[in-house]
Amino acid sequence: MEGLRRAYGIAEPVRRGMELKIVESTEWRPRVMGGERAGSVHADVLRGRDTEVEWEDVFTGEETREVPDFHSEMEGRMRMNW
Repeated sequence: MEGLRRAYGIAEPVRRGMELKIVESTEWRPRVMGGERAGSVHADVLRGRDTEVEWEDVFTGEETREVPDFHSEMEGRMRMNW
């Protein structure tokens, strides 16, 4: 953030911090797409990690778990599973 402050002024790190807080509080992904433990593309861009791929990005340790289908998960999330 220090480099951003020097290049663009104090407003850029403050803006990115506010956007990152919004993204972290509102981001939701279904389990089919990696669930909530998977990284957020929005947060990666704001942190400057959008061009990096690390071991943990690919192998999360949950490759053999049973994944519910998308429709069942959304029905449960919206309380439609009577």
